[in-house]
Amino acid sequence: MKTVVLKNVLIFIAPVLLIFMASRIYRSGGAVETASGCNMSAKEYLETDTRQAIIIDVRTQREFDRGHLENAIIIDVYQKDFKKRINELDKNKSYFVYCKTGIRSRKAVNYMLQSGFKKVCNLEGGINYLTGAGVKLVR
Repeated sequence: MKTVVLKNVLIFIAPVLLIFMASRIYRSGGAVETASGCNMSAKEYLETDTRQAIIIDVRTQREFDRGHLENAIIIDVYQKDFKKRINELDKNKSYFVYCKTGIRSRKAVNYMLQSGFKKVCNLEGGINYLTGAGVKLVR
C-alpha cells in the first residue's frame, strides 16, 4: 500500500517540478540563473536584446583593442581601480560580463553580486565562444 501511495505522489510531483524548472529557464530568457548570477551561452546572447543592458569587457586594454563586443565598456579586472569602477555603476541595471574564456568574467560577476548588483550575466566561454557562435567584433 505504501509503495502505491509513494508512486502516486511521485507521478504528481515530477511534472510539477519540471514545469517549475522550465518556467525559471523561460523567464530568464533561456539563460540559467544560478546562485552566482546568470550564465549565458553565446547562442543565448545572440538571441537576447542587449540594448537596455551594459556590456562589460574585463580583459586588458590590449585584448580589447584587438576586438570587442559592440557597445562594450572596458573595466580591466587586473587594474587596481577595478572594484572602484565597478562600484560606480548603477546596481539596478542589467549587465553582461565577458573576457577571453569566461574565467575572469566569472570572478567579476561574483564580485558584482557580492557588491549588491542584481542582474548580472556571465557570458560563458568568453570571446572565444562568442566569436565561434558568429558574434561580430568591433575594433
